Amino acid sequence: MKKIFAIVVVLLTISVNAHAQQKASSINIGFAPFGNIQEKISLKDEKYKYNYKSYWGAVLGLENQLKGVTSLTEITYSSAKFDKYDLTGVPVSFNPYQTEDIQDFTLIQYFGKTINPNKRVQFPLYIGIGGEYILGGPLHNLAIDGAAKARVKFFITNKIGIYAGGNIRYGYGTKKADEDKSSKSNYYWIGSFVWHIDAGLTIGL
Repeated sequence: MKKIFAIVVVLLTISVNAHAQQKASSINIGFAPFGNIQEKISLKDEKYKYNYKSYWGAVLGLENQLKGVTSLTEITYSSAKFDKYDLTGVPVSFNPYQTEDIQDFTLIQYFGKTINPNKRVQFPLYIGIGGEYILGGPLHNLAIDGAAKARVKFFITNKIGIYAGGNIRYGYGTKKADEDKSSKSNYYWIGSFVWHIDAGLTIGL
């Protein structure tokens, strides 16, 4: 009986260790020093385009990986300075001639695949969906986002690593075009395109 018990304990230990090696959770803390934000507002013949430069952002994510399948919940704060606009039309609902800087708050849920999982060097690829709040200029709106991301990770120890990568994100929202509540309101379509590169620290849990 003791031998059988010992064998069971050994087998369970091996199983738990193997599962632990396959499953990994981590916190990602990063900084995005370079990127660009482009915003579009349109309705029929009205088209307003805004470009923002001198981008920077802060990134915080919680990542789980099992057998190379990855989920990443990520919060990003972005800021960029007004660069230029291209305006076509004469709106009555808002002033398009605005040169205010822009801020962007996003929450994205990513899913993906890690190439070379559980190794010192890893290559995770992600696609995601979520939402953002755009603040600045004529934009004070919520948007639904689709996103894609690619990274390379290098683990210095079993728990500590560094990463670098790139991200693209497209947001879609609406903006009320008619302030007269007694009439049927039209809505401007908002397109928000953001890309950036980022780098940071991965801390295993």
